[in-house]
Amino acid sequence: MQLQNHIEHYKIDAEYFDYLELDKFTVQEIRRRYEEFFHLYRLKDNDKILEIGAGAGFALNHLKTNVHQYFPLDISTHNLMRVREKTEGTIYPISGDVFNLPFPSESFDFILLSEVLEHLNDPLMALTEIQRVLKPGGSFIVSVPYNEVITYQMCIHCNKPTPTNAHLHSFDENKLVNFVKSAGLTPVTTSKCLNKAANRIHFNLITKSLPFPLWKMFDKMFNGIVDKASSIIVLAKK
Repeated sequence: MQLQNHIEHYKIDAEYFDYLELDKFTVQEIRRRYEEFFHLYRLKDNDKILEIGAGAGFALNHLKTNVHQYFPLDISTHNLMRVREKTEGTIYPISGDVFNLPFPSESFDFILLSEVLEHLNDPLMALTEIQRVLKPGGSFIVSVPYNEVITYQMCIHCNKPTPTNAHLHSFDENKLVNFVKSAGLTPVTTSKCLNKAANRIHFNLITKSLPFPLWKMFDKMFNGIVDKASSIIVLAKK
């Protein structure tokens, strides 16, 4: 499956899909996923942080803009402008494409790629470009849907099958780790989160007041019983 002119495609998508006004169930799922990210990677003062496919800028809930330099990157300027408008501190929104990151080599201490890789025609090319702009000793976190069964819908415009949610790839631990290694990065930790069986009973919404360590204990227990995590996460170093 090849995407033609993916940049223009995702710019149009951003005009229709509102990343800042999500339903309460999705918000809690994203919240817990980001808590997992920043549990795996402990921020340091003066970290220079790049988030690729930043969407609504959920990482800002874990950053201090007077301490950390945050560069949200997205193809669409629409979302970037809205994130900047809602942010009181200083951030550095950049419109760009993961295959051609507009930064010098070895620019960032920490790079985050959340639920993006599955959309890309060439995951290895994207990860190699990320490796280029990550500082030596820097950290990288990638999350993707776990063991996703990719389904297809009939496109009303071209009358051809198109993947649901524009997901082109399905990943398990080995496949994702091998991509990360092939890009010249060293995997450190792999984590599964957001059990699908628990999500069906709205576990994340019911337990939204639980502190992250307690929530994580229950989520890990669910994943041990039913191996149906929503996301697989890899923390890697350069």
